[in-house]
Amino acid sequence: MLSTITIKKPSIIVVDDEYDLVELFSEILRSNGYDVHAFTDPISAAFKHVKDTPKKYSLLITDYQMNKLNGCDLGIKIKELNNSIEVILISSYESIEGNRLGFELLNKPILIQTLLKKVKTYINNN
Repeated sequence: MLSTITIKKPSIIVVDDEYDLVELFSEILRSNGYDVHAFTDPISAAFKHVKDTPKKYSLLITDYQMNKLNGCDLGIKIKELNNSIEVILISSYESIEGNRLGFELLNKPILIQTLLKKVKTYINNN
């Protein structure tokens, strides 16, 4: 009798109000073996989706500057639901205000290799 071993893929949330970036990051992360849930609306990511299964996710990758909620505030709200989730902010700003939890900031434009390296580091440490 053969038994099946299920390997759980690390789950990542990607949030950016620019659809093209969400699709690009999601496609790259999925092709590298990650389970990705992508959103263009930070409210739906934080309050409607993550709230239902907060412990499922290992990493949040989010744009800083979004219309409804900035990335720092989104990270704070999601960490209230899952304190072990790691947060990477992506921004065209060199520094940002309100990053009181010390989320890592990656500057745009971001090299795909840089993003993948950071993701791997956070997933392996989680």
